[in-house]
Amino acid sequence: MDGTTALLILVVAVVVIVIAYGVSLARRGRLRSLSPENKARYAQSWSAIQARFLAEPAAAVQEADQLAVSILRDRGATTDDSRRLPAEMQRAREAARTNEGDAGTEGLRKAMLQYQIIVDGAVGETMRKSLDAQRSKEVAS
Repeated sequence: MDGTTALLILVVAVVVIVIAYGVSLARRGRLRSLSPENKARYAQSWSAIQARFLAEPAAAVQEADQLAVSILRDRGATTDDSRRLPAEMQRAREAARTNEGDAGTEGLRKAMLQYQIIVDGAVGETMRKSLDAQRSKEVAS
């Protein structure tokens, strides 16, 4: 193999590596969409968790965390490294930890708001609100 061919192979290899690295970086920041069935299932689960919050706030926050982890995994996020979790998830967990002492349920309420951001990002706020309204009508009947 002469020098020109070797140089050409090296340049092509570098270009392929750079493109692959760029694609990898682009994918890390994006979460894939959920199927319509999963969106509906997660929206219903979230609605039930919210309803439980009034009676058992700590248990509801634990369920919300589990739901958020499931949503993130289904969307392709890595959930094993807490430093790589979305900011909303980190804020939710921090708020839940601050529930001690005088704060009462305020930390838990703030955690639920952060989890709701994750749910809304995955299922859409419109779908979630629609299911909430439907559930409210059923309760009122």
